[in-house]
Amino acid sequence: MREQWESNAEAFSGLIDGEGTPHHRKILNPCVERLLGDVKDKKLLDAGCGEGYLARYYAKKGAEVTAIDLSQRLIETSEQLTDDEGVEIDYRVDDVCYIESVPNGEFDLILSNLVLLNVPGLEDAMREFQRVLKVGGTLVFSIVHPAFNFYGPGSWEMGEKDPDTKRREGLYFKVDRYFEEEEYERYWKTKQGDNFPEPISFFHRTISTYLNSLSSAGFHLLEFAEPKPIDDDEFFDRERRIPFFAVFKAMRVE
Repeated sequence: MREQWESNAEAFSGLIDGEGTPHHRKILNPCVERLLGDVKDKKLLDAGCGEGYLARYYAKKGAEVTAIDLSQRLIETSEQLTDDEGVEIDYRVDDVCYIESVPNGEFDLILSNLVLLNVPGLEDAMREFQRVLKVGGTLVFSIVHPAFNFYGPGSWEMGEKDPDTKRREGLYFKVDRYFEEEEYERYWKTKQGDNFPEPISFFHRTISTYLNSLSSAGFHLLEFAEPKPIDDDEFFDRERRIPFFAVFKAMRVE
């Protein structure tokens, strides 16, 4: 995993470009922000921060942010971007499945945004999130929706390209082998349409697996969300027909 993200760090940072993709900005991030609630003066762990754009965003909202990522290169990029914006964030190279740098009960909030679908040890990560949260603390994590996961066993059947949106028409979404939990390797694309240097591992799991892992780790589910686009932009025609993301909010209860 570390080698994949080290190799893809520059391409990933270019894709995120300091603010996230259109799918992040118009679908996922508003939902995540609603579920996190008021972060002012809260100790927040960004678990799998990437190039740090959400860590910076919530630091500006008044959170005391610690941000970890497996990739040294992404942490270095995050630190540089944070210096440019004049906020204070404690960045650390660390593994969400074994968070060595964080003591027990340290945080009020954990955000893990589009991370757990890329790690092999889901149960390990959940136990670590439970350990580093205060009792009563909140975990918000997001994934690509497992039932409509084109990084895993599903795919769109596509039609002609729309001249206005420059996207191909989605005829219907094909779902197959949903219950087969396994690893897939997929190439992400840059903004220019080129493949990332290395494929990225995605671990397809059912929704029930995510929910049961929360319960087993000592969490109580507060809300499950399948966010829709926040406006009527024709670009997101497909994303108004099926949920692209799934977002979970849970509280540590033990």
